[in-house]
Amino acid sequence: MKIFLVRHGETQWNKLGKFQGQVDVALNQRGLAQARDAARAALAWRPAALYSSPLRRTMQVAEEVSRRVELPVTVDPRLMELNLGELEGATGRQMQEEWSQVYRSWRENPGATVMPGGESLAQLQERVWQSFLEVEEAHLDDEAVLIVSHNFAIRCVISKLLGIPWSHFHGTYLDLGSVCTIETTGETTRETTGFRRRLKGYNSISHLSPENQPSGSG
Repeated sequence: MKIFLVRHGETQWNKLGKFQGQVDVALNQRGLAQARDAARAALAWRPAALYSSPLRRTMQVAEEVSRRVELPVTVDPRLMELNLGELEGATGRQMQEEWSQVYRSWRENPGATVMPGGESLAQLQERVWQSFLEVEEAHLDDEAVLIVSHNFAIRCVISKLLGIPWSHFHGTYLDLGSVCTIETTGETTRETTGFRRRLKGYNSISHLSPENQPSGSG
């Protein structure tokens, strides 16, 4: 089975360089076009199920996919982005100036850094990985499943899969509108030695039209 992890497209906050965690920002016109590109690509992926974070920017992607592949959207709050607490809407410069201690900790030990009023990457990874395992177990006999989520959430799944230490987390990167593909084979129990997961594709943007290629991050 292949699990396609789709990052939502561009929002105005992405364009302005603002941090957006669980604040409910919608896709802008470019992001909506990227969502339509993902939906067209999903026809070839042939997913048997479609999951999404409940935030508006991911649901807009999931709804486009749903219309194309004629599948209902299963909403899972565990797929939401990192809760940034007081840093919602801040920029990187503001973080350095107004939350300097948090910024230093975030650069040196991101997994253990709890955002003021929010959560840590370790907490995010725990909830999103549990969601991933449940999707995997429910659909192992299917050809493909599609999950629409967020930057840090998807990177936490990939880091868990590959055993990437938190000290290397900032060395990973995902474009807006990108797709990662994980292939799962074998039994669904953790005790089964033949159970395998492989990263088949990372940060792919080949499905995006040239005019919708990402120009930045966020």
